[in-house]
Amino acid sequence: MRHKLISLSDLAEKQMPKYDFDCSENNSGEILRMKKILNKAIINELTDRQRYCICEYYLNGRSMKNIAGELSLNPSTVTRHIKSAEARLKKIASCYM
Repeated sequence: MRHKLISLSDLAEKQMPKYDFDCSENNSGEILRMKKILNKAIINELTDRQRYCICEYYLNGRSMKNIAGELSLNPSTVTRHIKSAEARLKKIASCYM
């Protein structure tokens, strides 16, 4: 069974959720600083697909299988997107530690 390919621009037209990263002042200064750095990195350094997969997985608690079904991808592809996004974010975060 072939899946219909859905582009991320099609998802954006369907009101793709906006992600709000909590950068409240209640956190200590160092944690707040790191959250802001990671927020910028997620927005500016990840591909659209990496950003979507990692935000859906970590922020919305969706399974990789559900994300894969929505994007018409193999679950292993979603896993690869998440792992590569994590590696990129770790590299960026390590520069600021």
